[in-house]
Order: sequence, then structure tokens, then C-alpha cells
Amino acid sequence: MLPLPARNGLLEITLRKAGDLHLEKDLRSCPASCSSDCQTVMSTLLDPQLQLLRATSADAQALSRLSAAVFPLGCPADTPPEDLADYISREHTPERYRAMLQDDRFTILVAKVADHFVGLALMARASAPAEMQFAAALELRRFYIDPVYHGRGVANLLMERVLAVVADRGERSLWLSAFSGNVRAIAFYKRWGFRIAGEHDFMVGTDRQRDYLMVYEVPIDRDGYSIGSGKPGNLSNAKEGS
Repeated sequence: MLPLPARNGLLEITLRKAGDLHLEKDLRSCPASCSSDCQTVMSTLLDPQLQLLRATSADAQALSRLSAAVFPLGCPADTPPEDLADYISREHTPERYRAMLQDDRFTILVAKVADHFVGLALMARASAPAEMQFAAALELRRFYIDPVYHGRGVANLLMERVLAVVADRGERSLWLSAFSGNVRAIAFYKRWGFRIAGEHDFMVGTDRQRDYLMVYEVPIDRDGYSIGSGKPGNLSNAKEGS
């Protein structure tokens, strides 16, 4: 049985608790003609020790620690603490991560600086809810960045890697669920090509919250191949939204 769906919380450019940001541009919004300026800024912000890796079972404790700390920041400010504690105790434990890392329906990418995990992206083989007006079978279930690394380009590089994995697998789309009040996060996902395709209720303990369902459609060339992957897109996953 698959775990409960998990809200996707972007912390690079979001959250009312996160403080001011120093950079709101991302690589996708920066055309080649301005690469000298943008790339200089990005190279200055990025830690030279940053690595993007695929997580293993040995990483379960570190993943749990990061996600338990970050998850509350993606919730409404008035979420009852007892509901947060209940959800975290069920969905963000080392045991939960260990189980997912041993299940081929899940893929977890991590951003790592030296020995510290500063970001994670969890993809799960899971169909989108009926409330989403688009058929998608791969979910970006979690996308978390350590607040210390806000505004330093980590989220951009991690999202770039996520979408590269999706295209390389021949997937046609990727969906996620994000708190509808998380305005800057929604804007970030839109800049990366996601669009709102529905809404649903998301339960944190007994607290009912409203989420947007968002979908990213992998670009396909005229021959039916995922652009950038050289592999055919899985066209059966997609249908035209109404």
C-alpha cells in the first residue's frame, strides 16, 4: 500500500516563515543572452561542494531529519501543532524513508553539501487524484530545501535534475500537490512549466487544508520523443484536460 500523499513544499522562494530572499531568478527564466550575468550570480551563490545524488537506505535518518524540520513550513501558519506532530510521526520517520528506498516505486534525489543534506526530491509512482483534470502516474511527492540554503540556487538545480529524470524515463507528465496559499511556491512551479489542473483537500492530522494539484507535461518533439532524453514519451499517460 502506498503512503499517504504528501504536500509538496518549496522553500527556496516561499514561505511566510522563511525570511527575505536574495535571489528570485532561476536558470529557466534566464535566457542565453543574459547568461554571463545570471551564471555569475548563480556560481557565486552555489556552494562548490554541492552534489546531487540518488538516496540510499543508509540515508534514511538524514532524510527524516530534514523533512521533519521542513514539512511544517509548507503548512498554513495556524495548523495545530498536534496535527503537525501526528502527520510527521507517521510520514516523516526513518522507517518510512527506509521502506520507500527499498521500493522501486519511489525515487529520492538529494542535494548534499559536505556531509549535510540540504534538499530532497521524492518521486512516487502514484496516479493523480480524480480532482485533477489530467491523467498522470508519476508524483513529485516532496521537494524540500533546508532554509539555510534559501535563495542560493539549490532548488533550481534540484528541480532541473528531477525533470531530467522524468524525461529520461520516457514519462509524459509529473504531478504534485501544494498548499494553495503558498503563492511564491506556486509561482516557482509555474516558471518550471507546471500548471494548476485541479484542487483537493489535504489532511494534516485532523486539519483540512486546500491544495492545488499541478501538472508538468514533458515536451515532446514531432516524432514523439521526450525533448532532451532521446526516448519516446509515454503518451498513454496523458489526456487533454477539460
